[in-house]
This record gives sequence, C-alpha cells and structure tokens, in this order.
Amino acid sequence: MGTPTSTSARTRILLAGVGAALAGTVLTAPAATAAPDGAARIEVLAADGVTPLGDTAVHEGDRIVVRGTGFDPDANTSGLPVPVPPGVPHGTFVTFGAFAPDWRPSEGAPSDARVGQQRSATAWVMSDDALGRVPDAPFDFRRTIRQQWVPLADDGSFTATLSVTKPATTAPDAVYGVYTYAAADAVNAAEELSVPVNFDPTPGPNAPVPPQQDLVWGLAPGYRDLVKNSLQGSVTGSDGASVRADGRLTFELDGTDVDPSTGLGTVRYRGTVVSFTRFHLAEIALANPWIEFTERGTFLTAETSDGNMVGTDTMHRIRFAQLDTGPRSGGGEFTDVAARFALPLEPSILLPYSGQQAAPVSFRF
Repeated sequence: MGTPTSTSARTRILLAGVGAALAGTVLTAPAATAAPDGAARIEVLAADGVTPLGDTAVHEGDRIVVRGTGFDPDANTSGLPVPVPPGVPHGTFVTFGAFAPDWRPSEGAPSDARVGQQRSATAWVMSDDALGRVPDAPFDFRRTIRQQWVPLADDGSFTATLSVTKPATTAPDAVYGVYTYAAADAVNAAEELSVPVNFDPTPGPNAPVPPQQDLVWGLAPGYRDLVKNSLQGSVTGSDGASVRADGRLTFELDGTDVDPSTGLGTVRYRGTVVSFTRFHLAEIALANPWIEFTERGTFLTAETSDGNMVGTDTMHRIRFAQLDTGPRSGGGEFTDVAARFALPLEPSILLPYSGQQAAPVSFRF
C-alpha cells in the first residue's frame, strides 16, 4: 500500500477507488442528537462476568466485562455514510480507554478528546437486524463491523468482554474507564456513559510479552506512513510480530532448518502484521515470513491475503522478495540486506511494488 517514489503514480491509480471512498467520508456526517431519557445503563464487572469491578486494579492484558441495559436498537441512524448507510442504526461503541474529562460528542467535544481508545479494546454493539443491513459489496463493510461486533438484543441489553489495552496516546488529564457513545459519528447523549476504572500501568499476570525482533523489515520505503497518514489507517502486529516506532515490521524466530555444510535451507519466523485503511476499505495481512537459502539465491517468502479486503481470513504463501545476502560465511546475523520485490506480488493492491526495490531486511537465527 505504500510505494517507492518510482511507483507512486501506479499505486495512486490502484488505490483510486479506496481514496475516493475515503474522500467521501471525511465530511458530511449529520449530527442528530437524541434526547437523553435516562434509560441506558452500564455496569463493569471482573473477568468472571459476575463480580463488580469497583476499585480493583486492572493491568494490560486483563479482561473485563461490560453489561448494558436500556440501549435503543433503533437509535443512532444519522452519522458517517460508511460503513453504516444513512437510516440504518449505527450502533454503539463500548470501549476501555483514557478520555479527556470533557469527552462527550453531544457537548461538542472533538475526536481528540477520545484518543486513548484502541480498536482491540472496543466493542461495536449493534442489533443483528442492523448488521444485516450493512452492505457487503463492493466493500465488505459488514466484515469490518463483525470483527468488533457484540449483539444488541431487542430489549436493549448486551454483554461485551473487553481486553484492557494501554493506549498509545492519551488526552491531557485523561481518565481511564469504560466509555459508551454512539458509533460512526452518530450523536446520542443518552448513550454517552462512563465508569472509571483503576488502571495500573505496571505489568500484571496477563501482560503481553513483547516478541523478539529477530527479523526486521520496513517492507517498502514510507510504507507505514502511507497507510497511517494518506489512507487514514494503521499497521499492527500480533502473535510474534510488532511494528516499531520507525515503522519497521518485526517477527520472532520460530525455527531453523539450514544445512551447515551447504548453507542451504529455511529459517522460519512467526507473527502476523495487518495493514488496513480507514473503515477497512482495504485490509491485507503478511504473516510468518521465511528466509529460504537456495541454490538460486536467498528469498523471503510469507503468507499473504487472498484479496484486498480479507485480512487474515484466507491466506497463501508467496515469494515476496529476493535478498542480496552475498556469499555466506556460516554466520546467522544479517544487517540491512538489500532486497527486491518479486514479480508479481499479491494481493493486487501490492502490484505496484512488483519488481521494485524493497526496504532492506535484517535477520538473525
């Protein structure tokens, strides 16, 4: 999705449909405010779903349960035109985050008052009927919502389990807690609820262990910045992968099968990196890269998405790039190895990179 300068024009052509869709969303969401009736309520419980959380400290990686009642399944019909069409109930966001003291959309608070919110710690509460009215073609917006979806019952109740995630950034004087508000730029003061949570940033028993950075690759020059800034999306790592502050992707060593006498064989790494645009108009994944030392050269292969919007749903392995490792001296440490993308690349959104210079690769085993 990001491109070297020499392929920027082709990339912009390939992404024109995505860009056009995004351009039509930055704009004109009408704000329809429902009068609060005091009916909506939430309670925050421990991971067992029974014990009130109260002042109990939670740490990153812990789970908490949010139980809601009195939410109107037919509310929130005005907001952004994607991913939920106008007239269809947009649902409600339920999130663990760190919001500014004045955070409520109905009171005119800007979006940056709610920056301490992570998608992985956010549930999208919506009725099954409303979800079924969200289009799945030509862009599969239904899939976008389903990844976070928690059903809202006809009686206005829901139960959501959230993973406590430390926000990358927080608003000034931010307050940690569970927050609910109308989704996708709908505005409904009756659903703007909050319950403070005692978040302890020190590692707890469920704290995620940072993966080892045994393979480091930026994919292409400027890749992460293009996804994050131009396409209003993000690049995230999991299951052994991470994304460094400089935008490079990292993966941890999973196994080695290299013949010491010939230097030929395969070094396997694990982890999944998902790149997505705003509203997930495009979502692709790269997972479990291998370095293959062969008689014809050194190659980086990886699992990649079968299409431009399927993420990790369906994947297959392809040869991504050839590496200029040069003659091997028997060592297992390679730094900033020159790389060139294979031809052709998949999925099609990556085609502009085909045959172009890739970002250098560093790896060890």
